[in-house]
Amino acid sequence: MNDRTDSASIVDGRMTLPGVAGAFVQDAARPLAFTADGLVAISGHEWRDGVLHDAARIEGHARPDGATLARIGQTGPAQDLSLTIRSFPGDSAPLLRLSFPAGAQGDLDARLAAELFLPQPLFAGLRQDLAEGRAGSLSFTATTNLWLREGAGDDEPPVFHLAPEADGRPVQAHGRVQSISWRPLEPAADPHGLATGQPDHEAEEPEDPVAEQLRRINWSLKQVLIVLAFLMLIIAIK
Repeated sequence: MNDRTDSASIVDGRMTLPGVAGAFVQDAARPLAFTADGLVAISGHEWRDGVLHDAARIEGHARPDGATLARIGQTGPAQDLSLTIRSFPGDSAPLLRLSFPAGAQGDLDARLAAELFLPQPLFAGLRQDLAEGRAGSLSFTATTNLWLREGAGDDEPPVFHLAPEADGRPVQAHGRVQSISWRPLEPAADPHGLATGQPDHEAEEPEDPVAEQLRRINWSLKQVLIVLAFLMLIIAIK
C-alpha cells in the first residue's frame, strides 16, 4: 500500500521523509498517557446552521506523562497542551484528538491542542465531581495513530510524532481512550509547618481582663471564709 503527503511517503506502514534519516512506524500496542489539571467547567450554547446546540465543556491543561510529543522534521517537543473535554451521545469508548488550529504559527507548545470526547454519562459524572471538588486532576491513556521512530522502541522517554502537513494543512492525530480516572487535588502544604487541627497558640485571643479580676476576687473570698471558719472552730473548743 502506498500513500503520499506533501513531503512524506508511506509504504507498508513505514513513513519516510526527504532529508530525514530513518523511518517512522505506528505502534498501537504502545499507549500514550496524559495528566491534566486546572480543570474548569464552562456552560454555553452555540448556533450552527440555525440550530441551537449545547456547548458545555471542560477546559484545562494536559501534559504527556512519561513521554514527549513532537512533529516530524521540527524541533521542540510539546509538553503543555490546551485541553478541551466535550460530550457525545451514546456509550462508545472515549476518543482523543490532537490538532493544530488552522493557520497557526509559532512553536509546537503554543499550537497543539488536545480534545477529549466522553460519552454523555461519563462527561456528566466528571462535571459533577469537578463541581463538588472531587476532580482536581485527571489522567487518561489512549492508543493513537501517532508515529514512533523505527528502531527506537526502547527510547526513554518515548517520543511520539505527529505526521507532517498534508495539502498544506496540519494533520490531526486520533486515539481511542483505554482508561480514564480523576481525583481531588492534594491539600497544599502548610507554609508554617503547623499540623492540621493543631491550635495556633500565637493566634489565640487575649484573655478577658474583667473575667481574670473576678476570678481573683473569688479566690480571695474563699480564703477569708476558710480563716473565719477556723476562728469559729477555736472559739467553740474554748
